[in-house]
Amino acid sequence: MAKRTLPILADPPARKILKALCARHNVSLELFTQMIEIQRENLGRGKQIGITQDFSAAIAEFLESNPKG
Repeated sequence: MAKRTLPILADPPARKILKALCARHNVSLELFTQMIEIQRENLGRGKQIGITQDFSAAIAEFLESNPKG
């Protein structure tokens, strides 16, 4: 079963607001989307073991590719 696209990412007005919020907080929309996907992939795993490491890895990769912050 294919994953559904979330309305916040599919709806153009909502996506525009999200992009503005991400820019305001110096977070790329790609990182935000990746964090959502990590959360979605871990749903139903009980305690979601490993999610912290996945989040940390995604953030570290973002920071390495965007050293200016």
